[in-house]
Amino acid sequence: MGSAEERARAVSILAREWQAIFDAIRDGVALLDAGGRVQRLNRSYAQILDRPVEELIGTSCYEVWGDIPEEKRPFVRALESRGRESIELEIDGRRFTITVDPIFDDSGRPAGAVQIISDVTDQRRLEAQFREGQKFETIGTLAAGVAHDFNNLLTSIMGNASLIASDLGRDSEHHGKLQDILRAAQRAADLTRQLLAYSGRGTSFMQRVDLSALVRQIQNLIEASIPKKIELELALAPNPARIDADPNQIQQIVLNLVSNAAEAIGENSGKISIQTRMEGADRVFLEVSDTGCGMDAETRTRIFDPFFTTKFTGRGLGLAAVAGIVRAHKASIDVTSSPGAGSAFRICFAAAEPAPHAALRKPPQKARTVLVVDDEEMVRSVARATLEIRGYKVVLANNGSEAIHRVRQDRDIALVLLDLTMPVMGGAEAIDHILEAHPEVKVIVSTGYDYREAQERFRRKNIAGFLQKPYTSQQLADKIESVAGR
Repeated sequence: MGSAEERARAVSILAREWQAIFDAIRDGVALLDAGGRVQRLNRSYAQILDRPVEELIGTSCYEVWGDIPEEKRPFVRALESRGRESIELEIDGRRFTITVDPIFDDSGRPAGAVQIISDVTDQRRLEAQFREGQKFETIGTLAAGVAHDFNNLLTSIMGNASLIASDLGRDSEHHGKLQDILRAAQRAADLTRQLLAYSGRGTSFMQRVDLSALVRQIQNLIEASIPKKIELELALAPNPARIDADPNQIQQIVLNLVSNAAEAIGENSGKISIQTRMEGADRVFLEVSDTGCGMDAETRTRIFDPFFTTKFTGRGLGLAAVAGIVRAHKASIDVTSSPGAGSAFRICFAAAEPAPHAALRKPPQKARTVLVVDDEEMVRSVARATLEIRGYKVVLANNGSEAIHRVRQDRDIALVLLDLTMPVMGGAEAIDHILEAHPEVKVIVSTGYDYREAQERFRRKNIAGFLQKPYTSQQLADKIESVAGR
């Protein structure tokens, strides 16, 4: 008798331990009979469904998940396939996977199944964030590849057009047409930079910028871009609010935010406010606010997504470009908005450090021999024509390996214009060898990619300057003159 009691006690203890383990599982687990009815379940299963355990015992698994077509029911499919079947559902704003594994008796007939409910809400959110990051990375990679080839073509177009315009002079009947070509090429270059801005890899010509002065400079442009019913209010810092930034990209931020504000106000009367201010010595704020329709929480989470728009027309790229430029400037952006209460976009920049005292410069001494290194024959041709008419001797190379050889063979080379991306050997690989072979040579890095990234990448090397592609013949000449005169 005692042994029977001990066995019963042991079975009871084992059952409690099994149930404790069963209940400790975070996923919902239920044992189903051959008809799909719940026989046993753990605590998580009941909590996910927000129903008492007693109420769920004997309930059909079909009833538990609502009206699911039979062909999609994982229990039915599992019995047919004799293997694991799953479905994903949304319940009360969260996402769950329901997985069914069939159970067979000794003769191999289906005897029931184990059903597991897993909350995958956080996992799906992380996956969405990862896909979003990949989307930006893909756009950036595509844009960078397009920019390299496109900028080489534009360099040839702009360079040759500006050379011809210079030769013919302003009195030529073709001067206006050449200026149209240059303007069209510049517009194409601007579009390339805009595409890069969407991905956060935009080309940046960094310089010291006073935010207040910049807004004043484009005030007329801002006023012309908004309807007459909308009042423009400026509240600009009285003292210089200086940051290190690309003024063209900051202008793009302001105009995009103003355009977004005007669309939020629509046909109604309203007000757009632009404010700049300093906070302490290390932060500068730019804020654009409006009295428009405002946004709900869901819209606020998506406004910076590429191609997201609440309008029937439009590409949904304006605020994506703003976000990309903000990232490229290592700044941050905060949005405050609610339906019917307007919106405010606040961007925080790091304040520019005080400018060092300018050092005395030596009288300019023109470098007579320039090595132009680029894999595109059109670019080399433009550079050669530009520099030769200004009295320079020009030596050419179409990759980094050739450039190293030229520098070693020709000690008269005093300046190298070096493209970064080339076959055989790129400029980044060749720089150290060039400077080792000729320590006194001055190297100007030419690139169609991100200007600031190039500066950061080569800041520890003895680089004399950077020239952004595409460039006109005058821009090339100015850069060569400024470096040669140091």
